[in-house]
Amino acid sequence: MFANRLLVSLLAFGVLIGTVVGDDAPEQAPEKKAEEKEQKKPEALPKATTKGEIKVTLAPRHPSDAARLGYSKARSLLLETNAPRFLFEIPDFKTREPLFFRAALGETKGVPFYGALDQSGKTGLYDLLYLDRNRDLDLTNDGAPIEARVRTIFSADQKMVEFVDVKLDLPYTLFGKEGKEPYSAVLFFMVAKNKRPTTIQLERDGWREGVVEMMDGRKYRMVMLDDDSDGQYTTSDNWALRPETTKITDMLFLDATRSMLFPAWNDDQRWRIDVKSVDSGGREAVLLFEPAKETERDFFARIAKSRQSPQERALDIDPLRPKATSNQKIDWVTGRDDKYSIQIAGSPNVQKPVLLFFGTNTNKMSVAMDTYTFRDREVVTLSKRFVCGRIDTAKLKGVMKKYNVDAVPVVIALTQKGVEIARDRAGFRKPRDFAAFMKSALR
Repeated sequence: MFANRLLVSLLAFGVLIGTVVGDDAPEQAPEKKAEEKEQKKPEALPKATTKGEIKVTLAPRHPSDAARLGYSKARSLLLETNAPRFLFEIPDFKTREPLFFRAALGETKGVPFYGALDQSGKTGLYDLLYLDRNRDLDLTNDGAPIEARVRTIFSADQKMVEFVDVKLDLPYTLFGKEGKEPYSAVLFFMVAKNKRPTTIQLERDGWREGVVEMMDGRKYRMVMLDDDSDGQYTTSDNWALRPETTKITDMLFLDATRSMLFPAWNDDQRWRIDVKSVDSGGREAVLLFEPAKETERDFFARIAKSRQSPQERALDIDPLRPKATSNQKIDWVTGRDDKYSIQIAGSPNVQKPVLLFFGTNTNKMSVAMDTYTFRDREVVTLSKRFVCGRIDTAKLKGVMKKYNVDAVPVVIALTQKGVEIARDRAGFRKPRDFAAFMKSALR
């Protein structure tokens, strides 16, 4: 996952206004000041002209402005049947057993947000949300409850209950003054039919964004995400910096952002940009510009390679190749011979070529293929275009002899009728090389 999140180049999006730190404007003549009063010019974007710092003002954005953010690292909040003793007022709930929770967001100074779940009677689920938006410990004066969006997940017995477009004003002390900043969130839980949820997940649903101008005059968009969903922006949260023309959907997906502890680069790789600091409300960030001593890829390859295992280094595994997620896997046909896979491939509703993997779990290189090559994201994606069969050579020696396999691991591609299309060389194959073999077999 580390390499997945670090591979992507620069990101950015937004509407920003800022000034170069320490770049004081010269005193203007009185007549010039009077002239500007009559015709006020728009403020210039913060511009990087040399090595130094730039302050950037970031504006709040909500997914209704573009695309909704994907779920990443939600906070789990405990649901309890007993009302918190701190609450002064609670609604007249429709259910006999409302569920209560609390969440500390922003600089709450000891006063969290309280919420409660109720049942409307329409879905048989906890589909109404009361939220103490103004943090006055009263759940009755914050408007009507939010109605859930209910979706079926996995099977008819599993439901996803989501409260979207939840908008809060979070408290902060910014630049010595107390104030509030808008914060978008989504709350959700999954529950089986006729079951009561025990936790509810809270996750950020908005971002901060702005624009900065580079030395060559090109504009870059910056986005900042509160990915730990605590209502505060720190340099351990995520960000992205890319040319202004980049679509917001391309900037906000999981692999496009990176920790603010890692820098970004401009397009020609001549400048490295670090987030030096950011205030907790996400209103202002300070970027540090300096000439790059290495390219973005070289930087992240160096970091990722230092975290590789000795075996990964010995096999020369590309540390920046995106890996498949835990729920992305090759759908192997196991425990059967080649004829079974060919039969599946030729059925009217399948019509795919066959990929036979010859190996055994006692062979080191076969195990290495499972560990690295078959966990590569591109390989897993390409595997969906094949019927993939595993031939255990320790048990199916007749199939091994049929295809003249005398060394493992080896992979053979067949047509739907079992005619050999291509054969990869025996031995361990790195993910990039194996993906190239799969593509050639599909031509």
